[in-house]
Amino acid sequence: MLAKVTSCALVGLEWAIVEVRRLCQAEEAAQSLLKAAMQQLHLSARAFHCILKLARSIADLENSDIIKANHIVEAIQYRPRRMV
Repeated sequence: MLAKVTSCALVGLEWAIVEVRRLCQAEEAAQSLLKAAMQQLHLSARAFHCILKLARSIADLENSDIIKANHIVEAIQYRPRRMV
């Protein structure tokens, strides 16, 4: 719950990379999923952090202390699709 209180205090502010690492702790499966998505979708480091922060918010809404794979999947689904 500490992450929830801290992340809520940072709403509307830019998170530093150090804050993202500290607040966005993810389970092993979630980390693997995000790494695979990075490679397959050719995501930038900025997109990586955006997905991770959104997944943290989703986890907070579910009162989860750690980001799980389903939070990552949901966050990825909210990404805008590029038209080619």
